[in-house]
Amino acid sequence: MRRKHANGKGWEDTVRGRIRFLGLLMPMLLLLPAGKAFYLQIYERDSLRQRANQQSRMVEKVQPHRGAIFDRNGQPLAIGVPVPSIYAVREEVKDKRSAARRLSKVLGMSTDTLYDRLERGSGFVWLRRMVEPQVAEGVSALALEGVGIRTESRRYYPNSDLAGSVLGFVGTDRGLEGLECSLEEHLKGGDGVRVLNLDAMGKALTSPRPWERPPAVGSTVHLTLDRNVQFFAEQSLREGCRASGAAAGVAIIMEPATGRILAMASYPGFNPNDFGSFDQENYRNRAISSIYEPGSTFKVVTIAAALEEKVFDEMDILFCNNGRFEVADVVINDHLPHGWLTLMGIIRKSSNIGASKVGLEVGRERLGKYVRAFGFGQRTGILLPGEGRGILRDESSWTQVDLANISFGQGLGVTPLQMVTAINAVATGGDLLKPYIVDRITSPTGEVILQNRPGILRRVVSGDTARKVARMMETVTEPGGSGMNASISGYKVAGKTGTAQKFDLSEGTYSSDAFIASFAGFAPSQNPAVTAIVIIDQPTETIYGGAVAAPVWRDMVSKTLKYLNVTPEMDQDAPHPAKEPGVLAQKEDPVAAPDLKSMPDLRGLTLREALARLAFTGASVKVTGTGVVVGQSPEPGRSVGERVSLNLKPRTSG
Repeated sequence: MRRKHANGKGWEDTVRGRIRFLGLLMPMLLLLPAGKAFYLQIYERDSLRQRANQQSRMVEKVQPHRGAIFDRNGQPLAIGVPVPSIYAVREEVKDKRSAARRLSKVLGMSTDTLYDRLERGSGFVWLRRMVEPQVAEGVSALALEGVGIRTESRRYYPNSDLAGSVLGFVGTDRGLEGLECSLEEHLKGGDGVRVLNLDAMGKALTSPRPWERPPAVGSTVHLTLDRNVQFFAEQSLREGCRASGAAAGVAIIMEPATGRILAMASYPGFNPNDFGSFDQENYRNRAISSIYEPGSTFKVVTIAAALEEKVFDEMDILFCNNGRFEVADVVINDHLPHGWLTLMGIIRKSSNIGASKVGLEVGRERLGKYVRAFGFGQRTGILLPGEGRGILRDESSWTQVDLANISFGQGLGVTPLQMVTAINAVATGGDLLKPYIVDRITSPTGEVILQNRPGILRRVVSGDTARKVARMMETVTEPGGSGMNASISGYKVAGKTGTAQKFDLSEGTYSSDAFIASFAGFAPSQNPAVTAIVIIDQPTETIYGGAVAAPVWRDMVSKTLKYLNVTPEMDQDAPHPAKEPGVLAQKEDPVAAPDLKSMPDLRGLTLREALARLAFTGASVKVTGTGVVVGQSPEPGRSVGERVSLNLKPRTSG
């Protein structure tokens, strides 16, 4: 009986112990979920809330409406148009492989690509954006669950390839070239965010939540370009390049008094609506990015510097060595041999030797100062991407050969925009204006964010010097000048031709068969309404600026003058006067105007006086000696003919 009692007592102790253990364990087990719940609700609250939100809603980024671009008359150059895009909500597409296969035939994409987009990840995915309406209709006809169509804004250029290199184009989400790229921050607007509710199965509910952030509309850009003037420039340039077999070309038309760019054309161009079909080289805006040697158009700068520094005046004469001139064992040639020429004759006949001699007299320090003052070696700051600075070494490093070459536009690199801006400084009477192509940028509410206004960068030369240079440039387009093909009936035209050899980098020397032909000028010359430049790169039919570029310049500028209603200043049928015929080109002598057919008596006159009288004969002049005229051929009263010889000796006293 004792054993049973002992055993019974032991069992009772065991039971009591187990009860106590369970009594302790149960509260502990109850505390664990409570503790877990406390942990989750307090410490993991934010992360769990975020996960819950991710599972119960879908955040969609909504593309903004891109701002439009207009010309100066309010004509659209780039706008946004609604286009369909194809999307899918992955969880709603039951048979992804089948859906990919059926969609591939309509979207023109591979089945594997579409399946990968549907299979990888969750939620919303674009399948193909900005498709043609017929493609969207095909997708709609498939009636695939989880696949839908949403309207987006696509960039559209209503004038096709007009001003393509200026405007650039837009990729899927941002501007990639031209103004679309450089003004991206203004044009793009701001992305919107919209939230869609999802059910327990991950399907989007029909009604979205209110906007968390609506899309912001981009700003509107108003350009100085005139759509019609741009058309004239592009049409003339395209026809001229094709006729001459040229590789490329540039044309710029500027409003002289303000610096506004009315047209900026590059050939070959491209259609920004279909930019993928064109070579990337066509995207280039050659007007600001092409760096070339300006050739004889640069003589305007050299002559202006000489006049402003009073090293020469327009009546001074220089001997042009009959077409061959050596500087430090380097030979400089003229296309045609010339003897004595005034500064006006150097411009009119485009003598490299004459310009070199002028530059050598001006000197590297003074000429370098004017080259930089005219804007070379520095960007203009126009709001276009890819603008070049040009190539201009510091004048302190110029040798005599460098100075001679730069004087006629060889040995430095400029952009077309720099060159036309420099020529415009003559048209304005000596002021260098800042060129600009963006007139203003306005917000969606009409607030002006940016406003460009005409601005004078600096005074380059005096008004008197500018007028003298302009008169010299007029003779270029008159009969006998190198730019006669740029003359426009009814208007006086001031301009300068240029023909430059291209530098062959592979050979390290100038090419013998690759040239750049150019013409730059303004009209009407006395009250300019248009300043313009045409550059033809590598013409094959003929290479000279007067033959290749000048007719293109005349064609586009004459159309522009008529479009701008610029009143003709002369009788439309009257030919341009030839006041400086022959090799010698200078102003009329107001005192004596001898019979053009008879040889005047020049004995006892200085060379300058004699040449002034011979300016009316049209004869070329050969001079021997220095001093005053002591002999002449033909003799006084005889027929002048085409050539005159003068014998000079120093004046003796007593």
